[in-house]
Amino acid sequence: MIRAAVVGLGIGLAHCAGYLKSPYAKLSAVCDPVEVRRNTVGGTFSQGSMEVLKPLFPPELLTQSWEALGVKTYASLEEVLEDPSIDLVSLCTPDYTHPGLGAKVLEAGKHLYLEKPIGVRLSDCAPFLEAARRSNRTVGVAYEFRLNPAVLKIKQAIQEDRIGTPEAFSLYHYRNSFRRDKVGKWIQKREFSGGLLVEETCHWFDLARYLMGKEVESLHCVTRDCFYADFDFEDIAYIEGTFQGGGIWQISHALTGFDFSLSIQVHGRKGALWCGLKEQAYSALDGGETSWYGLVALGPLNGKPEDAEVVKFGTEATEPENIQNAVIHFTEAIAKGKPPAASLEDGYRSLELALLAGRSAQEGKALMYTSQWSSPHA
Repeated sequence: MIRAAVVGLGIGLAHCAGYLKSPYAKLSAVCDPVEVRRNTVGGTFSQGSMEVLKPLFPPELLTQSWEALGVKTYASLEEVLEDPSIDLVSLCTPDYTHPGLGAKVLEAGKHLYLEKPIGVRLSDCAPFLEAARRSNRTVGVAYEFRLNPAVLKIKQAIQEDRIGTPEAFSLYHYRNSFRRDKVGKWIQKREFSGGLLVEETCHWFDLARYLMGKEVESLHCVTRDCFYADFDFEDIAYIEGTFQGGGIWQISHALTGFDFSLSIQVHGRKGALWCGLKEQAYSALDGGETSWYGLVALGPLNGKPEDAEVVKFGTEATEPENIQNAVIHFTEAIAKGKPPAASLEDGYRSLELALLAGRSAQEGKALMYTSQWSSPHA
């Protein structure tokens, strides 16, 4: 049984839920510098934070102390790493701390499940990559959308040649701003979160690579930063580009919405796929007329609406459950010696693309993408 610790009880609570439900792991410890988060399972929720994750836990569990569940509590990562019983660490700390703390986890001989992004600057990642090279531990990056059942349905259809050779990918994300209740408001500063492009658009660069099965060749990005004065980075980004070996892509990412909508399109030579994801059952964007959380439609080239195959999904297509299930998947990967759903290379490449997009916006021109990735185990 893999003994896991979760460091950072914000989004880390979804990791806790995953370890509590994994048949391959046991949640052995949690770590957070904020005492109220360490006192009870629902300590974070009691402060009005991360309540979107609350449905992952039975209500009766929230008032219990972690110790009552047999889970040790620590105030620092150093305490976790000194615990010889811990095999695996989920690192859910602020983005800018990921490479430095990730290196410490690996140097301590623990497996690492790292929240995205892997860092906010490529130069910060060098010691982390070196630690990975020296380590024989498994590193996974939390790109949970790879395991969203709607996304997996798209991937399956592409692999089965249902739409022919994929030639174009697009993703449109409409949402409200990032949460303002982070400790120290770190997410609101580019220095600590990397901004919109690094903090969240990295997810969408990863999905473009994953679903198309190709590497990006070039990109061009434009942004606007005039909406939220308390965030010192772009609020809207439009990015487009080409894939190596052929194909085009575009991503539209806005933090200026009043609702949530994530839509993905993949266009092939024989047909197309459309996917919609929602955050909650009610959406103002469809007049509240649909109850699904995820939908995938596959239709032939020049087809009619009635020609399409449609699959609907419930809460299993929401991000909290995706994060929880991605944690379970990672523990299975370690237990069975399989590769993680998203590797350190995937994390590094998505960071490269996010930073290149920021440079493109700053320089006002299209840029070619050449990865500096070198396998840690080469």
